[in-house]
Amino acid sequence: MQNSENRIQNLISELEVLRYQLNDLEEYEEQALKNVLVEQGHEELRHVSISLMECHVIDCIERNAMSNTTAIAKRLNITKGGISKITTKLIKKNLIEAYRVTNNQKEIYYQLKPLGRKVFELHEILHKEAEEVLINFFSAYSQDELAFVSRLLGDITAAIRTTTGAKLDVLNNRQSDIREEL
Repeated sequence: MQNSENRIQNLISELEVLRYQLNDLEEYEEQALKNVLVEQGHEELRHVSISLMECHVIDCIERNAMSNTTAIAKRLNITKGGISKITTKLIKKNLIEAYRVTNNQKEIYYQLKPLGRKVFELHEILHKEAEEVLINFFSAYSQDELAFVSRLLGDITAAIRTTTGAKLDVLNNRQSDIREEL
């Protein structure tokens, strides 16, 4: 029993290390994106600062027709307020534009402008390079090992979603209670 508990504690420690490494990887990806934008981008992109999250919003808009704030927020698991701030910045940077459809003037949708499409294409190059690295990494494992890793990652992701979803529900309920008291 003690041995099993030790293994579980070791796994938890390894997951914590992995979390920090993923944060480092995100910082690396953001720096790599900036480097690619400077090296291969348009002259106009040399003077535009683009965060990784802004790049992910650009990617989401390009890959999903009729992208509005709600749809982007849902796909990227970010608040609508956060997406609203990001899209406002992207409009100011001349990377995306907002539009409305004639049969629904209430809803605002987004599409890429030419400069935004260039950012999308450069970001796509980075993702393909990262995918090649991962393919090489995973090719060292058997089909059974890959199936187990896939199941494990799926279970971890589901557990995180369940935990964070429950915590968000508690926070939202507390906010509602506070509003009612006011």
